Amino acid sequence: MAKEKHTFPGPFCPGCQYHQVVGCTRYCNGFPKKRKPKRFRKSDPKYKPPRWCPRLISPPVCRVYGFVNSEASIMDWLLNREASAARSGNEQDAYRSVSAHRYKLRLEFPLGMTAKQFYDVMLSDVSTCVTSEIRNQVEYGEVIEIDDGLKPYYFYFDTFRAIPLSYFDRSRVQPSGPAPAEKGGGQG
Repeated sequence: MAKEKHTFPGPFCPGCQYHQVVGCTRYCNGFPKKRKPKRFRKSDPKYKPPRWCPRLISPPVCRVYGFVNSEASIMDWLLNREASAARSGNEQDAYRSVSAHRYKLRLEFPLGMTAKQFYDVMLSDVSTCVTSEIRNQVEYGEVIEIDDGLKPYYFYFDTFRAIPLSYFDRSRVQPSGPAPAEKGGGQG
């Protein structure tokens, strides 16, 4: 069986909601309110975002999503154990069932590498400084997000390796703090 290659295509300006074309001139309208759209220079890349892109986060941010409670952790372990067994022993290509509502944001820090660099490092070398730092902070079954501000990539952490996820709905993640108390009704 051929080894599956994972690609991490970068975002393109023509696909961005803030990209505008007026005649032959391109503009970026992604800046904060009351600021004029910025005109692309001829020296700027035609398709990739330029360095001055307002949505670009440099260095990329790494977010780790942990389980909401121990029941969610056990449910994830049971679901993914069955998925691994169903793939006839080829655990590398096994599908991971990840439900975003079982997770909450646990950790956030600047990573300093792109999603492709992160994946390559996690595959190749176990003992580098970056991977050992991440492996010490992340537990089995947690989701790692690498976000450069333009397109986030998600990975499922499974016993010293990261498996790319095709889908993870960040909007369904539980709030990381305690649930806010209802307003009103209090005595005193």
